[in-house]
Amino acid sequence: MKDFENSLESMMNKAELLLLNGVSDAKSYFHTPTISTFDEDGISSRTVVLREYNSQDRFLRFHTDYRSPKIRQINLNQIGSVHAYDHEEKIQIRLKGKLEVFHQDVITEKAWKDTREMSKECYSVIDAPSKKIKSPEGFDINSDNINREDGYKNFAVNLFRYDYLEILYLKRSGHRRASFKWSKEKIEKNWLIP
Repeated sequence: MKDFENSLESMMNKAELLLLNGVSDAKSYFHTPTISTFDEDGISSRTVVLREYNSQDRFLRFHTDYRSPKIRQINLNQIGSVHAYDHEEKIQIRLKGKLEVFHQDVITEKAWKDTREMSKECYSVIDAPSKKIKSPEGFDINSDNINREDGYKNFAVNLFRYDYLEILYLKRSGHRRASFKWSKEKIEKNWLIP
């Protein structure tokens, strides 16, 4: 997308394209963005794997273990942000919005069905993520001793619905930064000083 940085429309299209490519391209820096939520100590950030992106409905989908502390954090405060940066393209994308948790429903059933067998093993671990343990060896994954389908009870889907997108492009002759804010059916588009 040549000269995308000189039009608000093409800046938004570039951001959407990068996020869309991040779903299927494991080497894309947008495949593993950082998502931030609030916990009792402040902000909690972690890397997630982008499983779906829908620009029309403005959402990103991630998977998580339902026993994870982030589920409780999201249930207490749905506000979050997503950040990703590609140092080769020199593009940063920031999103602001709200998270929803889905567990043992139609959405998780479809996502589970489409999940690779190796990934399913991660949800079959004995205890919850973030639990303090004396030694990690007892939690190693042994494919021979795991019924992958048992992991479904721990599998959850997070949908991040955004109403704000910001893209920053760093270039030698002059950086470009644009924001897009949706409210109801309207979109406000602005150039920002980088």
